[in-house]
Amino acid sequence: MTRDIPDFELTAAMASLYRSGDYFVTIPAGPSEPKEDTYWTKSIDPDGKLRDRFAERDQYVGNIRPELDFIAGLTPGRVLDIGCGPGWLLSAIGVDWDKNGVELSAAAAKHAAQYGNIFVGPFESSSFSPDSFDLIIMYHVIEHLPDPVDAVRRACSLLRPGGHLVLGTPDFDSGCARRYGNQYRMLHDPTHISLFSNESMHRCLRDNGFHIDQVEYPYFETQWFNRENLLGVLETEGISPPFYGNFMTFYGSRNEEQKVRDRGILPSVLT
Repeated sequence: MTRDIPDFELTAAMASLYRSGDYFVTIPAGPSEPKEDTYWTKSIDPDGKLRDRFAERDQYVGNIRPELDFIAGLTPGRVLDIGCGPGWLLSAIGVDWDKNGVELSAAAAKHAAQYGNIFVGPFESSSFSPDSFDLIIMYHVIEHLPDPVDAVRRACSLLRPGGHLVLGTPDFDSGCARRYGNQYRMLHDPTHISLFSNESMHRCLRDNGFHIDQVEYPYFETQWFNRENLLGVLETEGISPPFYGNFMTFYGSRNEEQKVRDRGILPSVLT
């Protein structure tokens, strides 16, 4: 069920990040349906099952329990969920938060509007004020963006001093990615166009204004942790199974030293 990507070999492409110093590998998007907004209602998962993501609120919230627990430990303030989809994450955080989102899909944004103030359109077209958010969430959105590094920089600029970042994305250099290559399930989504590795995502965040406080690899607390998927890695035919390390969640905070240096106040030699 993986999309056809001519002249692309995942393992070699990800290995090039170590040598080149780049942050991500770019691959072309797969076929799209510009006249239909079907990503949230009629998408096919890597195992060939038809999904209606609008009907998956409880499942989604259950799978992001660690992220929600982290947010619950923060002092409520103003939050921006970039790529908020139908608003499931916003719906699950406390009512004391001032909830805001960005969503490209008009259908998903309309649904999310019941949970917060939603900007409809690409993140780069938004006009939020600098230093205006206490928490920014970029949960499985960065791999969909044509310029993810600029998005990281923009996100950093929007955070107030002491602000936090929660960023989730697939690891395209994970154990399953190396074992299955182009049959890696995270390549199935035709809108995954910017591929990070664990190492390159660390570099990207640190180089662009963030201090990484913690990194987690959500799996054992999700619906995908089961006997079938664990045994699935014994087989190499077909699509890779959901497995530990496929997803990575970065918990970061705005690096004040980096922000000052970027403004030309603090010489880099002092850091």
